Amino acid sequence: MHVQPNPIKAAATRQAAQDFARKNLKLDFADKTHWRELAGARGIHLPAWYVTATGGRLGRFAERLGLTIHDVYAGTGCRSFRAFVQMNPTWPLFAHVGVLLELALELNTQD
Repeated sequence: MHVQPNPIKAAATRQAAQDFARKNLKLDFADKTHWRELAGARGIHLPAWYVTATGGRLGRFAERLGLTIHDVYAGTGCRSFRAFVQMNPTWPLFAHVGVLLELALELNTQD
């Protein structure tokens, strides 16, 4: 069964997510440009500014970066991706991924 995309519904969902982000998430990070550069160097795209963070989403980005939960624990003290997200509940996903990019850079330069 093929489901046809509904652009009107998609636009409304995206607008709702953006409104939520503007009201509830921290969106101004000094490291934003640095994170974009790190992401570009690794060949990944940062998530959109309005995407909320979850442990599952963060775990998928960590996997793409070659990071294990043990690496994240060593760098942050968090025993799970969910705990890392809960430590900074007002951060969007792109900021959490930015921290993972910095952690991956540190681990790669220490080889």
